[in-house]
Amino acid sequence: MRKILLVAATRPNFIKIAPLYLCLKDQDWCDVKLVYLAQHPPGPMTTEIAASLGIASFDKEILVEDTRSPMHRLGVLAETFAEYLSEEKPDIVVVPGDVDASLAATIATKRAGIAVAHLEAGLRSFDASMPEELNRVLIDSIADLHLTPSKAAWDNLVYGEGRSIETVHFVGNIMIDTLRSIHDPSYHPQVLAESGLERFILCTFHRPANVDAPDALDRLAAMLGQLTSHHPVLFPMHPRTRQSIETHGRGAAFFDRPDLHICDPIAYIDFIHLIGLSQCVVTDSGGVQEEAAFLKRHCFTFRNNTERPQTVECGSNHLISDADYAPIIAKVTGRPHTIIRDIPLWDGLTSERVASALRLHPLS
Repeated sequence: MRKILLVAATRPNFIKIAPLYLCLKDQDWCDVKLVYLAQHPPGPMTTEIAASLGIASFDKEILVEDTRSPMHRLGVLAETFAEYLSEEKPDIVVVPGDVDASLAATIATKRAGIAVAHLEAGLRSFDASMPEELNRVLIDSIADLHLTPSKAAWDNLVYGEGRSIETVHFVGNIMIDTLRSIHDPSYHPQVLAESGLERFILCTFHRPANVDAPDALDRLAAMLGQLTSHHPVLFPMHPRTRQSIETHGRGAAFFDRPDLHICDPIAYIDFIHLIGLSQCVVTDSGGVQEEAAFLKRHCFTFRNNTERPQTVECGSNHLISDADYAPIIAKVTGRPHTIIRDIPLWDGLTSERVASALRLHPLS
């Protein structure tokens, strides 16, 4: 029986790992364990989102205290995870996404001579300034099994980087497994009743390039000003964004706008349904681009690039740069009617294809 270890490090990781964990628990060929390798100190939302996705508890929680720097944290995460590997001795470790803890787990696993499977392999923004891009490339460079969410990601690995087709599997988007399982068209989030909103634009921003510097906040405020002149905007605000606004004295530009409804971060199930009920979405999030595409909503991504080009190709996602966002915002408020097409293998069966790849992968 194969021993498989699933690693989750952040709340977005849970969304990707949960359906695979639930799928593998029912298999008779493997013994699966779920490890929470906490990149940040866990809070109430961590337990809440895990429970809402069917994860009653973790088999192991590895909590890393605040560290001096991101590089120091990376080393501590790798060392701590290596100690656990020496006790558990799994056959395969599955790491999702592109966060620092996923890279740390990958390094520790390979040093221990254990196979690594990368879930969401092959995504590329081709922007070397993004920490997530560096993490993706490094993880894929040493992973043994590459599980790609799209044909473009498969092409990146096989044609662009020369990976063997024996190790690269186009399995589909596992996040859609979770989304399909929780989406209910009749569900109405409480925040809409509290705000009185019916027609609204949904907005989320948290990336350092868009919220950390004063000039970035000024650009964001200018864009929101254009949006709120046409539709109310609902903005569940990331703590990082709120702290930056307060630190740089930009509160009036955000908190004093009557048609800008700012709230604290909300539960994943509520957020998914807000996407589906919105006029459109404006974001800098990778996952939100995919969620909007599945729910057939236009998504305007405040970035110059995306590692998820299929969301652009299907007609849902529109990239907004500093130079050209104004005319695109005009298109948003004009309610574009482009048909949003389905994306291959967004069928809710990705976890089953991943399970098959893990079962058949040869072990040394």
